[in-house]
Amino acid sequence: MPSVHASLAVAALAGVLALASASGSTLLAGGLALVIVIFTLGGVAAARAGAARWSAGIALMAGLGALGWTWSEGSSDLTPMAALLGPTLVASIVVQLLRRDGRAGLTTSLALSVTACVLAVLPVALLALRESHDGEYPVGLALLGVGAVGLAESLPMSRAVGRLVGVLLAALGAGALVLTTDWVSEAVPAVSAVVVATFAGLLAAVAFAAVDRLADEFTPQPAPVAVRVGGDPAAGPGAEAGPGAGAEPAPLPRGASAFLPLRVSLPFVAAAPVAYVLGRIFVS
Repeated sequence: MPSVHASLAVAALAGVLALASASGSTLLAGGLALVIVIFTLGGVAAARAGAARWSAGIALMAGLGALGWTWSEGSSDLTPMAALLGPTLVASIVVQLLRRDGRAGLTTSLALSVTACVLAVLPVALLALRESHDGEYPVGLALLGVGAVGLAESLPMSRAVGRLVGVLLAALGAGALVLTTDWVSEAVPAVSAVVVATFAGLLAAVAFAAVDRLADEFTPQPAPVAVRVGGDPAAGPGAEAGPGAGAEPAPLPRGASAFLPLRVSLPFVAAAPVAYVLGRIFVS
């Protein structure tokens, strides 16, 4: 699993979202829309479950709908997120009823759809936090925690140690940021900044671990046997084609491609709710 590039992508995306949050809620909403699209169309749609693409479409509408609602009203509460979960549950059930494949794996497919809808709306909590009083500070600190863990994940060390280092870097970075910048220290106490960044980094580390566990448990489907194309007729029926003799590579098993988008998007999904709760308690 190409974890290094995905971890670096998480760190880079966290930095972009932090800059977007400092610039305004509109740019942050655009960045969070990208996270929701990566999670739904990249991860959910590639899952090995019935009607996975329909589930991804419903989750995408739920996430973008809650994001647009929160942005248009400039609301700092979570009403749009809660209001859209009910209709998406009904839509998920309707999709299962309309399936024409015998509804194989009905429980798994419905669970995937409902879980995807819930997770797709969670990043909206960062936008709601941004709309609160001095909300740009806890959002930036939470993204600092996610970015630190993503950066530490790319280091050449064991994953467990890297995640621990990332959480420690998040705490130290938040403390140093408050102590060295007057404009942050006036809005956020040092202890509050460390708490927000540390817990956001911790949830990002948990998300990385969850994706790794899914990847370890994933069992690829048997790949089709490569067909020899253009072999030498004089070599007889038992001859095999040499390297590069036209054998087509086996396609990537369905489901394996889901882990890379999940690894990029899930840390933000997991860190958003804890950042909202702690940010509203300690800062806003």
